[in-house]
Amino acid sequence: MKKEKNELSTIIKILLIAQALLTFFILILLFVSIGVPEIMTIVNILIIVLFLTMALNNHLLYKRKGFTLFNIIIAILLLLRLLIL
Repeated sequence: MKKEKNELSTIIKILLIAQALLTFFILILLFVSIGVPEIMTIVNILIIVLFLTMALNNHLLYKRKGFTLFNIIIAILLLLRLLIL
């Protein structure tokens, strides 16, 4: 019997690529921001977007509802911290 492959939709492929790129850019900006603290605001915004992307990937692809909620809560807490400071 031949096994059928489950093809990923275009949206999920884009979200996975976005998650990988955000992680890469965050790592690069963390190394760059060692001497420049103003870049940390950009890093914090990218981390919030990364957590929201991870939540969407968990919900659509992996079907992990608990991790989806966890990632959304962390993103909201980081956003509140960014807005307060």
